[in-house]
Amino acid sequence: MGKAFADMLPYTLGLIVSPFPVIAVIALLVSTGGRAKAAVFEVAWLVVSWLVLLALTALLGAVGAAGDGGRPAWLSAVALVIGLILLAVAVAGARRAARRTAGQAPRVPRWIAAMDAMTLPKIAGVATALIVANPINLTALIGGAIAAGRVPLSLVQQAVLAAIFVVLGSVGVLAPYALTMREGGDERLARLRAWLILHNGALSLLLIAVFGLLFLAKGLHGLLP
Repeated sequence: MGKAFADMLPYTLGLIVSPFPVIAVIALLVSTGGRAKAAVFEVAWLVVSWLVLLALTALLGAVGAAGDGGRPAWLSAVALVIGLILLAVAVAGARRAARRTAGQAPRVPRWIAAMDAMTLPKIAGVATALIVANPINLTALIGGAIAAGRVPLSLVQQAVLAAIFVVLGSVGVLAPYALTMREGGDERLARLRAWLILHNGALSLLLIAVFGLLFLAKGLHGLLP
């Protein structure tokens, strides 16, 4: 179990640094009834992330990713393909960013601006969408599942490992809520939100490139003698 967690640990970075979930929590906290809304988002984020990671880990174990402690060739090939795709996405994103007009203000996504008026079920839906539809967050969970799937674990061990992974990876999402407990927290949240929106593109591209290299290295390690 310790080896599986050590292999999973680098992938928590994708959840910790991913900017959009943090921006969403901040947008909720500064809205009317913000703490309750943010709490719903964070609970949905934790539960859905845990379920997705647990399901992926169990799936990989069921199809033979775990059992003898080794890595099947097909799993290494999948990691290699994911790495190549992520690197291609990072290169394409960098080229688009280079073509943008210098000093152009970043656009705030419409769903961020609309979160103030969202109902609690819609807020939970946004949290779910940011997990399964955001390439950074989903890739982090896939990477964690591949790492955990290499080691034979019981269902209880998989559940505990997935919970630890998700809690550690959710530090960034939970931090804004803690800021509201301190004096001047709203002002800090406003500055943090502005900074994340300004640097969202660069952070996302950096994470995609890092994950691409990580998947590529793991794939090559498993395929090359």
